[in-house]
Amino acid sequence: MVDFTEKRKFKRLGLSMPVRLRQALSDGKEKINNGISSNISYSGVYIKDINAAGMMQGDSLGISILVPRVFANEFPFSRLIGKARVVRAEGNSAALEFNRDIYRLCIAA
Repeated sequence: MVDFTEKRKFKRLGLSMPVRLRQALSDGKEKINNGISSNISYSGVYIKDINAAGMMQGDSLGISILVPRVFANEFPFSRLIGKARVVRAEGNSAALEFNRDIYRLCIAA
C-alpha cells in the first residue's frame, strides 16, 4: 500500500506570480529565465512556463519573486529575493526550495 500522507511542513498556496531566475553557467555567463509560479509556500515554489533545460537537481539559482498586492491577504510578503535549490526540473516546470538566505520583504501597513 502506498502512503499518500502530506509531508510538507508549510501549506502551499496556488498563486500565479512572476518569477525571475538567475543561473550561473560554466562559461562564467549568467542565464536569466522568467516563469510563473503555480504554487508557493514559506519554504519553496513550483514554477511553470519556464525553460528548465540546463537546470539540474541540486543547482543553486538566484531567485526573485514579485508578489502582487492583491495577494497580500494570502501571502504576507511583497517580494522574495535570494537563493533557491532545484529539487526537480523537467520540460517547462521546476520545483525549488528556498535557501536560508532568502529575503522576504514584508508589505508595509
